[in-house]
Amino acid sequence: MRRYKFYCCILISVVIVFGYVGKLCAQDIRLTATVDQNILTLGDQLRLTLTIHGTQDTAPPSFPVIEGFTLLYGPSISAQTRNVNGVVSVSKGYTYVLQPAAKGKFTIGPSTVEFEGKMYSSQPVTVEVVDKSRSSDPQAPDLEKLVFVELSVDKNEAYVNEQIILSFKFYFQKGLPVSDINYSEPTTKSFMEEKLGDQRQYEEIREGVLYNVLELRTALFPMMSGELAISSAKLKCNLIVSQRRGRNTSSDSYFSDAFFDDFFGREQKRYPIERATNAIALSIKPLPEEGKPKDFKGAVGSFDMEVSTKTQRLKVGDPITLSMSVYGEGNIQTIQEPALVINKEDDFKVYPAESTTQITNREELLRGRKVFSKVIEPLKPDLKFTPAIVFSFFDPRAGQYKTITKEPIPITIEAGEQELPIQLTLSHDKPALAKRQVQLLMEDILPPMTNLASLRNQGNPVYRNPFVMGCLLIPAVAVIASFMLTRHKERLTSDVGYARTRRAHAVAKKRLNGALSVLHQHRQGEFYSCLSKAISDYLADKFNIPPASATEDKVIVLLQQRGVKDDIVEEVSRSLTDFDRRRFSKDSGTWDEMEHSLKRAEELITKMERQLS
Repeated sequence: MRRYKFYCCILISVVIVFGYVGKLCAQDIRLTATVDQNILTLGDQLRLTLTIHGTQDTAPPSFPVIEGFTLLYGPSISAQTRNVNGVVSVSKGYTYVLQPAAKGKFTIGPSTVEFEGKMYSSQPVTVEVVDKSRSSDPQAPDLEKLVFVELSVDKNEAYVNEQIILSFKFYFQKGLPVSDINYSEPTTKSFMEEKLGDQRQYEEIREGVLYNVLELRTALFPMMSGELAISSAKLKCNLIVSQRRGRNTSSDSYFSDAFFDDFFGREQKRYPIERATNAIALSIKPLPEEGKPKDFKGAVGSFDMEVSTKTQRLKVGDPITLSMSVYGEGNIQTIQEPALVINKEDDFKVYPAESTTQITNREELLRGRKVFSKVIEPLKPDLKFTPAIVFSFFDPRAGQYKTITKEPIPITIEAGEQELPIQLTLSHDKPALAKRQVQLLMEDILPPMTNLASLRNQGNPVYRNPFVMGCLLIPAVAVIASFMLTRHKERLTSDVGYARTRRAHAVAKKRLNGALSVLHQHRQGEFYSCLSKAISDYLADKFNIPPASATEDKVIVLLQQRGVKDDIVEEVSRSLTDFDRRRFSKDSGTWDEMEHSLKRAEELITKMERQLS
């Protein structure tokens, strides 16, 4: 019987484990169709990729109906498995190379695939075939389609102090290496702003083309009403395009695979790119006067409130600390203290409140919590409740004011101890009928001492004892240390720039450990990319600038402004140049050279940490 129970437990555990793993790997099945370009000439080739997301256990998808193109070869099959934050995703791609046969606009029809009895279809893709380019460089890519930027907001009309999400997106076609990114933020006058999370990286399909996307998001809070403008954002970068040397693209189109590219050799050409977004106009409405509560102090958003106290039984004159926590979506920093409803001014003595702010979410929206610690002192023994607490805010979604009221908290007030008068004479229960002699109970005046020379010190004064003084200093040191630690933790949660600067060295070490892991996997190109990113991201954190803006030229100027030694600045420039060169070069060096590069990056970051701290 025991053995039977044992086997049952093992079976149940296996089912649970496999069910959990299946849940991690489970995702929606999708079929997408993407092309490497949607405008091409008769001499170009078109790469069509059909990708099945969510599984690798299906038959190949059906080849779509295509007019105006001939199939050169394919498919080449690739499988991919990703694990991001514990979420496993799999995909399988089928790539075909097509040759245009005529000019005009053509539509690549949908492809289909069957999985577990269900049919999945891709979206049709439109491409255009035009005349041969008249450019002096026939191999120059269409940069307008390869790289572009967008600036957008989640709403064009809002109230004063309402949260607006500003998003900047940098699109570049997947597989194209981009370097020397220099990002100029838009001007946001008349707005308060808070950064939302770290830089996002993901993939997106636009008009059938697969792009890598870098996104920066900011929460804006308009401080005045009227027509306000957000200026355009600008971005500069270099696009590195590999081209075959001395060969005609159209005549060699049948040999455009990796083998022939490596045999004949390829050269890299840099195309400088400048992009600017459109400016954005916003209409900001003032808060309505109708229905505005008397206690309203400017809070705009969606909030809730919690109130608590640790003491409910006390004596007259004892303090009560009310903890009032306001939390939700909105500009947490500007929330004012909730109001106390006191019926009579002589019921309580009220002291100024202290507040702490904590940003709890910086991903989709700015969310947080602000806690007010309010000390009140009851002045009467017949008080039964604390004052009621109200907090009013304007909800822009509902377009109206809302008030949260927290009912009074029951308390019990006991009378304080009364001081007894000092009795120096003996009293009697019955009044004396005749005059009595007063009996002295104690003498409060001692005879004066006239021999001052007899006053001698019986030992060392306490303040001269180092042990006693050390013990007295311990609480003060502990209080100061606790204050400094608390302030440090608060700044880490509320001040993004301070947190990035303090954590920059530790984060850089983790990135270098990631580079070491990549080195052991013999991925040379990715290894040098990790080294370059570790140094540039470390400097971006130290100078509190977006990672995309940490170009070599910009960080060199910032290092010189901070007074970093010239030899270290020169070493930074030399290392970044060397890592980028090896990243895109076939000559990645020997194992010893890569280990030396890793050690050099570690020493360089340590040197900069000493200079910048």
